[in-house]
Amino acid sequence: MHYYIGVDLGGTKIRVALAGVGDQIVAARSFPTGAGRGAAAVLQALQGGINELLAGAGCSRHAVAGIGVCAAGFYDREEDIMVHSPNLPGWDGLPLRRELEELFGLPVIVENDASAAAYGEYRHGAGRGQENLLLLTLGTGIGGGLVLGGKLYGGSRGFAGEIGHIPMLPDGPRCGCGRSGCLEALASGTAIALEGRKLLAAGTSSLLREKKGDAADLGAADVFEAARRGDGAAGRIIEQASFFLGRALAIAANILNPGIIILSGGMAASGDQLFEAVRRHFYASVSPPIAAGLEIAAAQLGADSGILGILALLREYLSTQ
Repeated sequence: MHYYIGVDLGGTKIRVALAGVGDQIVAARSFPTGAGRGAAAVLQALQGGINELLAGAGCSRHAVAGIGVCAAGFYDREEDIMVHSPNLPGWDGLPLRRELEELFGLPVIVENDASAAAYGEYRHGAGRGQENLLLLTLGTGIGGGLVLGGKLYGGSRGFAGEIGHIPMLPDGPRCGCGRSGCLEALASGTAIALEGRKLLAAGTSSLLREKKGDAADLGAADVFEAARRGDGAAGRIIEQASFFLGRALAIAANILNPGIIILSGGMAASGDQLFEAVRRHFYASVSPPIAAGLEIAAAQLGADSGILGILALLREYLSTQ
């Protein structure tokens, strides 16, 4: 029996999983990335983590058919290099696939984390039965992944789906990509938290002040909670973020005509509080024929969506070799 290893490589945490038949995860573990130590140290930590995973599962490396890695950032499929990852400083230009194949002596594939999550939801989650879908990851940033015609779609170099960098507001807030007014700078968890800190500093939100005396500790979840409890200023922050999300999704839907839009990540956990507002602004903006029958749904696979997606992609890749 062959086993497969899936890796979710994040800026703060690495999750590794061992899977058997049918992408069934049989063992998994997580550990800190330590991104500030540089690529070599992170890859060494990944090697140690995989070795520990295999030892704990009583699995020999010889039984492993390959490794699939999903990571946040612009991974160039043509050149097989990490062009840029905002969460992994110093990785620009890193030939990640080659480095991992030399480290482990196994076939390796690398994919963007949001793209892998989209494929995971397509194969095992909310997107089952849909041949065309768009997935958004809503958290510290905003990522996107596309499945079109039943295939993961990456565009000419693998960068497709970057909905977080649709320019929404001229001269808007500065985005981590270096541009201004991107969706990510207006509607991500980071953007919502920043607006909440401004409220707290100005003393205009009693509920936020009650919960968080120190603005540095305030996160997007605190703003959602204050809005849920009736804080008008916090509610306006959520409404504004939902407006930009709904409009951006309408732009994407008008171009791509997906059968379903899936929202995942920490912000999506707020449930109807976010979904109802996003849907309202989406349906007010999207072309009516495209809106007909189009559902905006929550992801179903949680933190394992990326790993399940990269495992499915790994199996498909290996079957063609």
